[in-house]
Amino acid sequence: MTMLAAEPKVGRALVSGRELFICDNFIEPAMIAKIGEIVKTLRYQRKEKSRPDVPASASSADIADSLLTSDAFFLRLKAVAQEMIGEPLRDQRAYVNSSVYGDMYYMHRDCTVHRRHVTALYYANLEWQPDWGGETIFYNDDNEAEVVVSPKPGRVVVARGAILHKGTVPTRACYEERYTIAYKMLSGDPRDDPPRGAIL
Repeated sequence: MTMLAAEPKVGRALVSGRELFICDNFIEPAMIAKIGEIVKTLRYQRKEKSRPDVPASASSADIADSLLTSDAFFLRLKAVAQEMIGEPLRDQRAYVNSSVYGDMYYMHRDCTVHRRHVTALYYANLEWQPDWGGETIFYNDDNEAEVVVSPKPGRVVVARGAILHKGTVPTRACYEERYTIAYKMLSGDPRDDPPRGAIL
């Protein structure tokens, strides 16, 4: 008997007027399994900062730019992001975050408040228990938490990069790394695109 794919589900929110979408069942199970194994094999370095004024306090691994235009997974992520946002997007960069109990992330924005760039966040662990923590918290412009997203395996969050947010790290109950893939995309006039690595 063939199992039918689960129906895609979308949760929608506005945080200080900026769109956020929580997308479940948009990635095929075989692709979820493949990505879940690949992220365990990457070489991570403690270099990615939540924002310039804080130390690098968790590990990350860069994704080659060439994969963003050739790999089926990243093409799918971009398609989901464009479907949710309803406009064409351009690649900026992608990387994998890896955190363990004792690491820390800080509140930050992925672009300045006047820009409309987009981040797709993919939860790459193949298993995650509620007691393990690792939620992503989205805040309004008054620094009040408005949306909390659980790191459900295979889940995609598509959000305007100007939404203030932070990831949380695994609790002491978790002996696994928490893996997320951040895929940052540019919106608006290409003439206004920042150089790679610039604060948006």
